[in-house]
Amino acid sequence: MLIATLLAGFAPLKVLTVVKNNGVQSRMIQRILSLLSCFAGGVFLATCFLDVIPHVKASEAHEERLNAFGCSECECDGRDKIQTKNCGDGMDSIAYGQLRKVSSIAESLNKAETTTLQSITFAAAMSFHSILEGLALGVQDSTTGIMSLFISLMIHKGIEAFSVGLQISKSNSRRLKVAAITILIYSLMTPVGSIIGMCIQNSNLQSVLKEGLVTVLEALAVGTFIYVTFFEVLAAERANEFSNIMQLIAIIIGFSVVALFQLLELFVMSVQQH
Repeated sequence: MLIATLLAGFAPLKVLTVVKNNGVQSRMIQRILSLLSCFAGGVFLATCFLDVIPHVKASEAHEERLNAFGCSECECDGRDKIQTKNCGDGMDSIAYGQLRKVSSIAESLNKAETTTLQSITFAAAMSFHSILEGLALGVQDSTTGIMSLFISLMIHKGIEAFSVGLQISKSNSRRLKVAAITILIYSLMTPVGSIIGMCIQNSNLQSVLKEGLVTVLEALAVGTFIYVTFFEVLAAERANEFSNIMQLIAIIIGFSVVALFQLLELFVMSVQQH
């Protein structure tokens, strides 16, 4: 699973690197990247609303507060970005050329720092989700359950890792080391979660403590998921000049792919119960 996740995660980074090195920046390539980003947005939407939120809903009654906390953290970062942009625009209105130059440099640095922070926040939310998926695999106590969940998880993680790798690579196109390290850490989270799950399965921890910790992590991930998906991924793509209909179709396809695998997992679980 680690190898499959790494390959799927690094594939977009490799493609973007080749495109950048060859100087290919045609409109067709930009359109394809936009559609792939919309596909990734659909994947994140389905992961959030069909996987993470149902788990949180089934656990506790106060998940909305934690969801809002995760979303508000990202919103503060977004407001800082808007304030920085407005400050830069105000400086541009000053007649002194040197001040304009300083303002432009400062704005570029702030934008790069903000983009890196957003990528780290997004990767952290996806990593929380990956750890929890690994936990679900690690606590399985039957060979059939382990194999069926492993196969479905590997397919699901391949699609998800490609989407995560695409977003991280696009956000850090000039910081390849940051993108590579972030993708590597994300890829390691599911195996780490599996190891933690096996340790929990063989430990004497109270179930209340275990379920409470999992609920908190899931709820925080939900808030970050919602903000990043709507305000960072989909909003940015819908604002460009490409066809909104094609983007909508790409979003629906991404959502449908994850929904299909969710149905497959439910079918496998129902077969095991019978």
